[in-house]
Amino acid sequence: MTSMIDEAAEAVRRGELIVFPTDTVYGIGCDPFDEESIKALFDAKKRSSDKDIPVLVDSIETAEALAEIPTYCTNLLEKHWPGALTVIVKKRAPFPKNLAAGDTIALRQPDHEDLLELLTSVGGALAATSANISGKTPLLTYDDAYATFSEKATVILPGKVVTEKPSTIIDCTGEEPVVVREGPVSIT
Repeated sequence: MTSMIDEAAEAVRRGELIVFPTDTVYGIGCDPFDEESIKALFDAKKRSSDKDIPVLVDSIETAEALAEIPTYCTNLLEKHWPGALTVIVKKRAPFPKNLAAGDTIALRQPDHEDLLELLTSVGGALAATSANISGKTPLLTYDDAYATFSEKATVILPGKVVTEKPSTIIDCTGEEPVVVREGPVSIT
């Protein structure tokens, strides 16, 4: 698998799209700092440009370099990362406006060994969202991912998803966490 991960990392560095299994659903991603790659991601998904794209990270340290993480949020990350928990936090890094137009960014560290290796290979972060056409059911298998994105993505990694449910989303921009979307992780 390592050679495929290397191939996927090279594709990301060239500004291309890749598709990969995560711990929740199949994902599609690109370099989070490459405006053209992000545009291609929106086009491939047929996603409205007013929706932000989350960023997958390889560690809490990478998350802290990219965003302002309140102490209560760090405590959640230490308990639930890697895992199916996405946090909305205030941006620190200069992400392109087409990735996240406002002052916040959604971050997640997936619990998927191959994906974590890929994330580390590309510098710790990947703009990524569910691999599906916007409004359709998220893809759960390599065959479905290939059928949907083989003409848009340079590399489609094989593998299995674990939970088959989208992640829990928590807004950590205020004084306390607010659940935005229920999912596999409970913070209560």
